[in-house]
Amino acid sequence: MTDITERGDDPRTDPHGQTMSTSAPRPADPRLPAEVEHRESWTGLIMLIAAIGALGVFAGWSWAFIVVAIIFMIFMHEMGHFVTAKLTGMKVTEFFIGFGPRIWSFTRGETEYGVKAIPAGAYVRIIGMNNLDEVEPGDEDRAYRVKSFPRKLLVVTAGSGMHFLMAVVLIFSYLLWQGAPADDGSWVVGSVSAQSAAGQLDLDVGDEIVSIDGIEFVGFEQFGELVAARGGQEVEVVYRSDGDLVTESVILGARLTEIGAQRITGLEVRDRILQIDGVDVFSWDDVIAAVDGRFGEELRIVFDPARGSGLQVVDNAVISDLPAASIATTGFFGISPDAARQSLGIIGSATNAVTDFGGFFTTITGGMWDLLTGGAVPNFVSDTLTGQIDTVHDDITSTDAGEREIASRALDAGNPDEERIISIYGAARFGSELTEQGFDNVLLFLAGLNVSIGVLNLIPLPPLDGGHVVIATYERIRSIGGRRHEVDYNKVLPLTYAVFLLLTAFGLLAIFRDIIDPISLG
Repeated sequence: MTDITERGDDPRTDPHGQTMSTSAPRPADPRLPAEVEHRESWTGLIMLIAAIGALGVFAGWSWAFIVVAIIFMIFMHEMGHFVTAKLTGMKVTEFFIGFGPRIWSFTRGETEYGVKAIPAGAYVRIIGMNNLDEVEPGDEDRAYRVKSFPRKLLVVTAGSGMHFLMAVVLIFSYLLWQGAPADDGSWVVGSVSAQSAAGQLDLDVGDEIVSIDGIEFVGFEQFGELVAARGGQEVEVVYRSDGDLVTESVILGARLTEIGAQRITGLEVRDRILQIDGVDVFSWDDVIAAVDGRFGEELRIVFDPARGSGLQVVDNAVISDLPAASIATTGFFGISPDAARQSLGIIGSATNAVTDFGGFFTTITGGMWDLLTGGAVPNFVSDTLTGQIDTVHDDITSTDAGEREIASRALDAGNPDEERIISIYGAARFGSELTEQGFDNVLLFLAGLNVSIGVLNLIPLPPLDGGHVVIATYERIRSIGGRRHEVDYNKVLPLTYAVFLLLTAFGLLAIFRDIIDPISLG
């Protein structure tokens, strides 16, 4: 869920961004030469473009790409409202990207187009959105409020419709480029973990593992079972890379079992020990050697956590004893799977794109419903405002052993990290990381983001698009029988402002959470 909110700049403007007081586009200042005003406008636009360029230089071009992509998505949302308003005979006086001071604009016909200083949204102004909007007598027949119910419905749902259309196009592009998962369930390497057996073999994404320890397997689950039983052992791995068959030997890493984790304070099941008091360890034999004669002492342990991202360190870990590797650890290879893919062609990609969009829509809608009704929102607020934040230094999180165990129990008790609202900043951060890993993943990420924004805007509360749908539907039902009914917006405004303030509060809270506790690919 994102915190993108659309609203206008006029204090008498509906927070959705559609005006309550229509005025003609502002004429140029007659005191200024036309070329001076034009130059000032272009200067502002150039500065905005330069700011995006600076973001690319200092934060990374993946950040700049995602920010531009999100701005484009917001633009297309408003383009949906704009085009359908024009097609249905409504008058649109403004179409702006951003809020705040106007930095560049031009007028074509009856509409002023432009960019404002804060690129955090967009809006179109359609005249006569409600009974509070004063409209010139000659324009009344072009006001939103006098149009038929189907035309109103088309205009107010067109923004979300545009997001859904973009999602289908993005999924189609991904399927046409990458294909669909193979029917036989075959898989290839999807990612490689640093400081692992797979990392030592220099495996690449897309490589295919043929056998391990001389045993061929069927499916990733069986591969995992073979690895789990061989923690700390040297095994022969046969894999196919760029069409070549490669055979190499490597010692498998190890993650802690429940028995192993019970012997070390501050560590959990499936944590992977990487260093003990400055000594690098890989196998369980390395751990035994590093701890030799130091049972009961406080040790500094750097480890790869089973949950979360980035390396972590426990400064006061105490080891009581070390049982045999066969019961203290389970094997760890260091890869995740990705389904082998088959080409679909244009027709197949188009058909599957529509089907996959349905899956996206169902999943995201269900997730939002669970978020609103399952107690996740109070948990999110409580965790964000009262949760303890680990301190991070050089990508290694330092924490006390006791604090980590308490945090783990709280997490298990019903506060999983999935129960959180993600801000547009968090989405941009996550998208930039995906961009650095490969453009194909970004297509699906942007598709999901489009569906999320589209569904969010259809929540049936003003000032969201869904609120306009409810009002238009109510007016249509009350008008059955021939007498036209129009909702008095004086009664709607308190709810509108309350919802707007609530959305703003959650948006700011989500940004705060994403800054202090960012979601990361690790």
